[in-house]
Amino acid sequence: MVFVGVRGVWAALWCVLVLAARVDATSRGSLAPVTHRRLADDESAKATGGDAKGSWSEWRYRSNEELASAMDALHAGPCAGISKLTTIGTSVRGVEMRAMEVSTQPGVEQTKPGIMLVGNMHGDEPVGRELILRFARLLCIAHERRQRSAGGDAAGERGLELEKDPSDEATANLLDEAAVVAGRARVFLVPTMNPDGFSAKRRNNAASKDLNRDFPDQFNEPGMPARFDARQPETAAMMRFSEGVNATAALNFHEGALVANYPYDAISGTNRKAGYSKSPDDAAFRRLAKVYARAHPTMATAANEEFPEGITNGARWYPLWGGMQDWHYIKTQTMDVTVEVNERKWPDESRLARLWNEHAPAMIAYATAVATQSTTGKVTDSATGEPVRGAVLAVAGVDGVRFTPSRRTGYYARFLAPGRHEVTASAPGYYPQTRTTDAGARLDISLRRMEDAAGAVPATEDGDDGAAVVGEGKGRARRGPNPKPGSAGAGGATVGAGGAVVAGELVRVAELAAAVAAAVAWLAWRWRRRKRARLAALREGMQLSGVRIDG
Repeated sequence: MVFVGVRGVWAALWCVLVLAARVDATSRGSLAPVTHRRLADDESAKATGGDAKGSWSEWRYRSNEELASAMDALHAGPCAGISKLTTIGTSVRGVEMRAMEVSTQPGVEQTKPGIMLVGNMHGDEPVGRELILRFARLLCIAHERRQRSAGGDAAGERGLELEKDPSDEATANLLDEAAVVAGRARVFLVPTMNPDGFSAKRRNNAASKDLNRDFPDQFNEPGMPARFDARQPETAAMMRFSEGVNATAALNFHEGALVANYPYDAISGTNRKAGYSKSPDDAAFRRLAKVYARAHPTMATAANEEFPEGITNGARWYPLWGGMQDWHYIKTQTMDVTVEVNERKWPDESRLARLWNEHAPAMIAYATAVATQSTTGKVTDSATGEPVRGAVLAVAGVDGVRFTPSRRTGYYARFLAPGRHEVTASAPGYYPQTRTTDAGARLDISLRRMEDAAGAVPATEDGDDGAAVVGEGKGRARRGPNPKPGSAGAGGATVGAGGAVVAGELVRVAELAAAVAAAVAWLAWRWRRRKRARLAALREGMQLSGVRIDG
């Protein structure tokens, strides 16, 4: 408590000094006016966000140049204010690989789950480009629609050029769910990972490399070293981007079947035959894949003869090594599901509208599940409330997998299998804490430093020693490590040698309190002096700024 008091006094002194500076600035009339962002004048152009060639009612495969123009139009149109455009790298032939973030605070780290969508990894599988582009537009239109509705705009649909009537119940539900995703997640969209392959209408990139065999592989490259100089530029760009955003989950669009494919794609040993390669998060992956498949009208039905459940383990279908899906899961903690969107590659443009109508609900269902059903929380220091550097979390039964919270915020998000789970947080220099929580619940954990716990009184009989906090009452606390006796407990009295330390701290508190009192006295004197000067100037018919007051 004494240490908290010292910090509190320092904070008070700082606030006094800042207040003094602001009062002084105000007296001089130097405070800058507050400005607000102006809304775009052309609301209809903003809503439609049409690209340079044609409108959204046209269904076609856009060239790389047209794709870039469409992303620019979205960023300046319906996605204005909730999007950020980034170039994550260039292809072998120098074509930019662009990414768009859609969120309420684009470009800012937020305590929300992250969702990534990647398309056109294979050049001759272009449907994902159009799905992702239209998905971004759907999110932005849904967000604006909700904002208008919240503002009481009866014409909330004005200018929102949709493929379906917004009054239709299914479309309205889709828009509502999309608005939830836009508000509760950070969505990262990469429409094309292989622009050169798209231009050539071939699978591989311009260097004749299959990009889905170019990532570090757990079985062929122990430790999965990045070795960026040995990767294709498109692969290296995607790796760097993924490591930077650390998404909670991802969708990667391919063609050639109709199925949601989950890890592992690779299989161990010299036997290269197909076989189930189970990841530690197999149950969670199956749950995620089923969310997508069941929201698609035919993916999880008897009509899908090859995959009647609509899902498959990658290696059980056919094994591959060096794939992005496995790398994402192991290296960036991203639950990546590969979606094969159509049995035929490069379907005729006349089928694009139908494919969008089939996959849009599944994409939204997947994103909604990640945004609203992930287990989330923060790992913080019990004394300071600050994020714990070096913290890691592990889930009982998910062997060998540890995930890390953000170093800046302490936030984490993890999609778990249904049921109750034991989650353990640990960090160097801290006592580990284990809590039980339901999948999808909020779970905040506070870790106690070992040196802090060494000076605490024994825990109370009910085991609540304050070592950890479980958010929203949805976790069941386990008893933490027993503190060592001989010092102060939470709110207890000091004993033994610790009293001398506390006495010294009290002296520091008294000195700081005196400094605060002096600062307050100086501020009052300064204010009275300026007040007298202003009154004197007014009596002489002059303002402090030197401008004459009219008679």
